Amino acid sequence: MEQTSRSLFPLANIWLDDAPTTFTHAFLERLAYEWMVEIVNPFPLPLLEDRELVLDISIEQTDGTLFAHLPIQSYSIEAGNEFSVYRFHMYPPE
Repeated sequence: MEQTSRSLFPLANIWLDDAPTTFTHAFLERLAYEWMVEIVNPFPLPLLEDRELVLDISIEQTDGTLFAHLPIQSYSIEAGNEFSVYRFHMYPPE
């Protein structure tokens, strides 16, 4: 079986609806048709008090590349005793 390499880019900064978010670690995965951001232990949690959930994400890679206000298309959450993993899916910017 042939294994393909993944296009993973570590993230330095994340803003969810313009709110700065800290994390244990996070990365951007660039897929052919969509992008996925995985955030481990985000704080504050992406569910904001004044609305049900975040609408856009801005990210800065460790190399300084910034992508601002990407609309979130879908998400998933895995919660454990010691960690929470949030995955946000969006279309790449044009």
